Amino acid sequence: MSGPPSPQPLGAGGAGLDLLRCPSCLLLLWEPVTVSCGHSFCKPCLGGAGLSHCPLCQERLELRGVGAARSSVVLCGLLERCVERERLLAGLAERARDRLARGDAREALRMAQRGVELAPDSSSLRLCRAEACVALGQYPQALEDLDTVCRAEPGEHEAFFRKGKVLLEMGQRAEALLVWEHCLTLSPHFHSARREMEKILMQDNAPQPLTAAAHQGDALLSSAGSQVNGGNPGLPSSFTQAQDQEGELADGREDAVSEHSLSQLGQRQELEISAESQSQELVDNGEETAVAKCPQLCLGELLSISDLECSLCIRMFFEPVTTPCGHTFCKECLERCLDHRPSCPLCKQSLREYLKVGRYSPTVLLQDIMLATFPAQLAERQELHRAEMAELSNLTKNIPIFVCTMSFPGIACPLHVFEPRYRLMIRRCQETGTRRFGMCIYENGKSFADYGCMLEIRQIELLADGRSLVDTIGRRRFRVLSRGHRDGYHTADIEYLEDRKVAGEELQELQCLHESTYRLAQRFCEHGDLTSRHIFMQHGPLPEKEEDIQASADGPTWCWWLISILPLDPSYQLNLFSCTSLRTRLTQLQRILAALLQQPPARPLLPERGPRGRV
Repeated sequence: MSGPPSPQPLGAGGAGLDLLRCPSCLLLLWEPVTVSCGHSFCKPCLGGAGLSHCPLCQERLELRGVGAARSSVVLCGLLERCVERERLLAGLAERARDRLARGDAREALRMAQRGVELAPDSSSLRLCRAEACVALGQYPQALEDLDTVCRAEPGEHEAFFRKGKVLLEMGQRAEALLVWEHCLTLSPHFHSARREMEKILMQDNAPQPLTAAAHQGDALLSSAGSQVNGGNPGLPSSFTQAQDQEGELADGREDAVSEHSLSQLGQRQELEISAESQSQELVDNGEETAVAKCPQLCLGELLSISDLECSLCIRMFFEPVTTPCGHTFCKECLERCLDHRPSCPLCKQSLREYLKVGRYSPTVLLQDIMLATFPAQLAERQELHRAEMAELSNLTKNIPIFVCTMSFPGIACPLHVFEPRYRLMIRRCQETGTRRFGMCIYENGKSFADYGCMLEIRQIELLADGRSLVDTIGRRRFRVLSRGHRDGYHTADIEYLEDRKVAGEELQELQCLHESTYRLAQRFCEHGDLTSRHIFMQHGPLPEKEEDIQASADGPTWCWWLISILPLDPSYQLNLFSCTSLRTRLTQLQRILAALLQQPPARPLLPERGPRGRV
C-alpha cells in the first residue's frame, strides 16, 4: 500500500487545500477534532479517549475524553465546501486502507461505511468495506459488497479474486474455484488466482468447478467454466495452457506430486504476495491519479467571509475557540456567554468542565486559514480589537467601577465575583494587562460614591461554575469626575488624590503627631481581647511605621489599616478617605483611639469577614 501523499507547497494564488491536511497522518482532515491546545487532528489520529498530550506540540491536554469529543462544525463545513467529491471519496478509501494496514479494522469499517453512504456506487469504497468486514470475520457482509462490485464492473478481475477468497474462508471451496476460474477467464496471467486454485486442487477430495456450476445454476460462471479445452477437467483452458508452457506440474493428478513440483509450488507461493502487492499498487495509483486531476484551487477562491464568521457577534472570528461540542466562537463572545450560563450558546451542551479549565486556546487551523485567505480583513479585525483594548487600558478615562465596599491604599481586599457583569469586567482588566479597576461604595442618590480606591488584581482562583475568588490590594485614591456605563457595569472618569506636602516646622510637628498616634494604635492592638484576635486573623498585624511619612501620595499605610478595622460608619470612613491632609487624618484617629482605650467596647467591634462581593 502506498504511503500518504506529501504536502504540496502553497501556490502563489493563496493557500491551497494542503492547509486542510491533518498534521499527524498528512491526509485531508477526516472528522476534525480540536484539542485544548488549539491544534486540530483527524479524530482517528488522536487514538481515543486515553490521549493525554497533543501529538503536535506535546502540551498536556486539559480536557480528557477525546473519544467523546465532537468534530468541529466549522472545519467540517470548510472541508465540504473546499474539497471536491472525487477527492474526498479517494481520500476516504486511502484512509480506510491505512487503518487496515495498522490493524484497526473497526475504524476502517466505520470510514468505509461513511464513504459508501456518501457514494453507494463507489467500487473502491465497497472493496475497502469488504476488506474491513473480512478482517472482522463478517464474511456475508463482505460477500454482499463484492457481489455488488462484480455486477457493476464485470470486466474487472480484482473483485472476482477477492470474492473467491471470501468464499474460501466461508468453506465454500467449489464456489471459490468457480469464481477464480472466471477471474482467469478475464485475466489469464493473473498468478494469484492460479495459485489459489492450485492449492485447492492438490488437496484430497478437491471439488470440480463444473459440478459446482451445475449445482449452483449460475449461468454466467457456468458458461465461463465450459470453455475448458482438454487437460484436467477441473481447470480452465487458460490455466492448463499456462501449466504446459511453464512446465510447472505433471499431467493430471495420477501420481503423487514430485519433489520438483513441490519446489515450483513453493516458489510461486513466495511470489504470490508480490503479485497481490502490485495489484494493490495499481488500485492506489489509480486513486492518486484521480486526486491529482482535481484542480489545486486556493482557499480564497472557495471561501467567503461568511464562512469564517462568529455566530454570536456576526463578525469575522477573532481568536476563534472551539468547544468540546464542536462549535466555534470568538474567545470573547464565548466567555461573555459563559458568564451567564455554563453551556454552549448553540447546542446547550454543558461546558462546566471546559469552564473549570479557565483557559481557552484559539483554534490554530482557523487562524491560519483566515490569515492565508483574508489577510486584509483579519488585520482590520485585529486593529479594531486593539483600539478597544487601548480604550479599556486608560486608567483615568472610563475606568471600570466595582460598586461594593470600602477599600484602602495598601490594604488587601478579597472579593467573591459571580455577577456576569463583574466577571466580564475582571476578565477585561486581565486582558488589557492593567489588572486594575476602581472600587466604590454605594451612596444614596448616586450610583456610587464620589471617592474610591483603585484596586490591583494579585491572584484569581477560578471555580468550576465560572465564579472566582479575586485577591486584590488597594493602590491609589481617586475622585470621580463623571459617571458612565459599559456592557452592564459602571465606569467613571477620575482624578487621583494626593496628600498635601509640608516642610520645616510644620513637618516636624506632623512627625510628632504621627509618632504619638502610632503609639496609641500599638496600645489598641495590644488590648488582647477576642475582638483583637479576630481582627488580626482577618487583616494581619499592625503594619510597620514608615520612616518617611510623605513618601506615598496617600500617606502611611498603617493609617489605612487602622481605619479599615475600626468600628466606624462607612460615611465617616469615606470622610477620612477623601481628606488630603495627613494632619487632619492623624488628629481624627488619635481622638478615636483615645476614646476606645478609655472605655473598652462591650461587644465585638466587627464581625468576621470573608471574601467580599455582591450578593
